[in-house]
Amino acid sequence: MHRKLTLALVFLSTFSFAQSVNVLTRHNNNQHTTQNLQETILTPTNVNSSTFGKLFSYPVDGQIYAEPLYVQGLTMANGTVHNVVFVATEYDSVYAFDADSAALNPNPLWHTNFLNPSGTPSVTPVPCSFGSGICQLFPIVGITGTPVINLASNSIYFIVRTQETTGTTVNWVIRLHALNITSGAEQAGSPVVVCSATGNLGCELNGGGVVFGPGHQQSRPGIILVPETGFPQGVLFIGFAGDSGWVLAYNPTSLALLAAFYTDTQNHTAGPPNAQGVRPPGIPGEGHSGIWGAGGAVAADTNGYIYATTGDGYWDGVLNWGDSLVKLQFAEVGTTGTYSLTVADYFTTSDQACRYAHGLDYGSAGPMILPTQTGSATPNLIWTTGKAVSTCENPYTGYVINADNMGHTGGQFQLTAASNGGGERTSAFWATTSKQYIYNGDDGDPIRAFTLSTSGVSDAGVMATTHAFDEGTSPAISANGTTNGIVWAIEQTDDGDHQPTFQPAVLHAFNATDLTTELYNSAQAPNGRDVAGPSVKMQVPMIVNGKVYVGTQTELDVYGLCPCNSQ
Repeated sequence: MHRKLTLALVFLSTFSFAQSVNVLTRHNNNQHTTQNLQETILTPTNVNSSTFGKLFSYPVDGQIYAEPLYVQGLTMANGTVHNVVFVATEYDSVYAFDADSAALNPNPLWHTNFLNPSGTPSVTPVPCSFGSGICQLFPIVGITGTPVINLASNSIYFIVRTQETTGTTVNWVIRLHALNITSGAEQAGSPVVVCSATGNLGCELNGGGVVFGPGHQQSRPGIILVPETGFPQGVLFIGFAGDSGWVLAYNPTSLALLAAFYTDTQNHTAGPPNAQGVRPPGIPGEGHSGIWGAGGAVAADTNGYIYATTGDGYWDGVLNWGDSLVKLQFAEVGTTGTYSLTVADYFTTSDQACRYAHGLDYGSAGPMILPTQTGSATPNLIWTTGKAVSTCENPYTGYVINADNMGHTGGQFQLTAASNGGGERTSAFWATTSKQYIYNGDDGDPIRAFTLSTSGVSDAGVMATTHAFDEGTSPAISANGTTNGIVWAIEQTDDGDHQPTFQPAVLHAFNATDLTTELYNSAQAPNGRDVAGPSVKMQVPMIVNGKVYVGTQTELDVYGLCPCNSQ
């Protein structure tokens, strides 16, 4: 397959060096708390429009839905040392940029693209309308899920989706790639094909007669790298939505598929099995329990269990898992050297049938595993929200789940009040010396903070921003441990469920202990000084070493401290 490479850089691991501040996975960690507790430069005192603003931007060839990642002090293949920010686009490109200065480093440190429109076959991104009827990601789909970096092998892993045409034959292909972060070159054994098929066909990945259809499957969640017994480099876990929800487990060293779990048997709207007993893929958009979670990856606890929330779909509690939070165990099957992903426990909403009937995904926001509450009778809790209107719930409630006893149908540990309209964005967590906060940005709502204690989560928000986010927002936290907390959020100013316009993203910063205090937003400065590129939905700001990185439709924008009054 054609591959264009500009300079070389290797992608890093999920196991970070203690002396460095790195962002190697979406939401900063596998529990998805979306917090950087090593931010010593940005404070509530110096983040304001007089001393903080847009420093520079890098143009890119497609929309940035994946969260940017960051490695500090990386020695590149050519011997130079840089703080590096990594960006993936829907035009099937991955970039490595100098994270600190576009003036000194105006070009990418390396840039790899996986397309070849004029070749044989012609390799292009997937048209956004194929197989879904509407363009949730407009106008093309390439790399959507956030990569993960493994510093132990200097590798970055990501899913690439392409349309490959020879004559009148169109193949839909999904590949897993591993690049060297110092050069952009493929690592040994990379890439591997997850599935390649024509039309409405697909691949049977786990012997269960259920098809993974590359024309429809979309890896919207990011990838996580999880320590697992017997795997020194950990195991990659990747979520998908489309014909069914899937979680795939890969060996990061060999890129071998280790296990596959599906959430829907696909036989509720699809035709009968073919002569080989394999059912054709179902109809995307018809409720197939997809795993997408507002672009957040599946989560993992410190014991290696994997947690995935599913969208609306059929449920039977055996093979079909619509509107559920499933706890998956990755384990060797006996001593065979083969592995499985099986349901160890689950939670399903009590209004699941209503959600299925009305397309109200419980899994629209993804789970956040909360810090263990020592001394509590229920120390291990999971925070989840989802789509909702009063059709199924009045008032809408968020769900707090006991990770040690998930309660099955309607067995949540606690319900919390939230906005009617629900959440299609992920949440964040931060603690001071006296309070623990969950920050949540539902559709049409302000960012609200709930408190966490040994008793559980507060029934309602304890503080909120005065500014409401029409399309919701996924907040991120920067802090120096338990002090100088800032809540960062990106505002999307057009309708994310329709064809996007070129309205700019707006970066907001709030005092984390007093959300009524807005410290900064990128629309405040005169003359468009800090205006960001056009917004994309479900993007998360990435904050590290005194800078904030914002992915947009056309560019990567970088904000930080500056002599802004002189500009």
